[in-house]
Amino acid sequence: MTSHRIVFLDDDHVVRVGRYALAGPAQVATDWLSAYFSPEDIDPQAVRAIAAGLHESDGVAVLPASLPLPEVIAADPTVIIFRRGHITEDIMRACPSLRLVQRLGERSDAIALEAARWQGVHVSCVPRPVLIYTAEHAVLLMLALSKKLLEADAGLRAGAWDKHRVVPIDAVAYNWLGTQGLSGLYGKTLGIIGLGEVGAIVARIAAGFGMRVLYHNRNRLSSQSELAMQATWAEREALLAQSDFVSVNAGNTPENVGMINLKFLSAMKPSAFLINTSRGRLVNEDDLFTALTTGVIAGAGLDVHAVEPRPAGDRFNQLGNVILTPHHAGGSRLGVLDEDRKSTRL
Repeated sequence: MTSHRIVFLDDDHVVRVGRYALAGPAQVATDWLSAYFSPEDIDPQAVRAIAAGLHESDGVAVLPASLPLPEVIAADPTVIIFRRGHITEDIMRACPSLRLVQRLGERSDAIALEAARWQGVHVSCVPRPVLIYTAEHAVLLMLALSKKLLEADAGLRAGAWDKHRVVPIDAVAYNWLGTQGLSGLYGKTLGIIGLGEVGAIVARIAAGFGMRVLYHNRNRLSSQSELAMQATWAEREALLAQSDFVSVNAGNTPENVGMINLKFLSAMKPSAFLINTSRGRLVNEDDLFTALTTGVIAGAGLDVHAVEPRPAGDRFNQLGNVILTPHHAGGSRLGVLDEDRKSTRL
């Protein structure tokens, strides 16, 4: 006999993994699950085990995907799980059996918290390690570009230094490669395009490095939130003109496709770096290649790409002012699954 009803309000790859854990192949194909984790191997039973005690045999029903909101309300769910969207007071009042709102993410600003307290609904917002790792990776790319990390590593390994000019003093040879243009993050300005969950974490980390943080977002934060995050809202053109690093953290939506074009890049400082850990399709790569090879901007750090995997002979692979990583900013998917299993259960 069904005693609890669980509904997911939105649908994406993360939600589908959760749905598989709860409902199994009845709602999400095992082939899809294997493809999502590839090239890493996944044991579907290990995913199912995460939700032990919350399966159909335990009296739990997971509502079908993509139900319109009126049908969700009519089902009077016990648990609502979501990543994006809003849980309003009206939704809570229309669901008298609701006992838990579970957000897959750490921010609670999309939930009517006062209404939840009044109605006795528990609210849980779970930090997602993959988002934290992605934010860390954005900062890693900034550091690697400003410190000329790849150039330094390759030059040191090749012994590419002038033996006649380098004279160690007390066994210390400072910058014996003679690398030019070295800098760092302290005192620099970071511009964040899209202050969602990842962008907010990037802002917090950047503030810890002593960076000035500007952001441009569809919706401006409250003054209290800006103060807590040590971030200042700016018009996009002003942000680009002032930033030493521009981090792309905008949503993967149709209107954002190709938003990073030559006009956008030309508004940046010639000494600035572009960082993209969002989605490759947000960047017009023809325009980015032109900007990187003509001095419009100083360099780029790309974890996401227009074509994935990026072909071995791709033109970007030949550029020394670009750092490329294979869309792994969020870490191993199996590793994140293990972390989630340790910290919480769906």
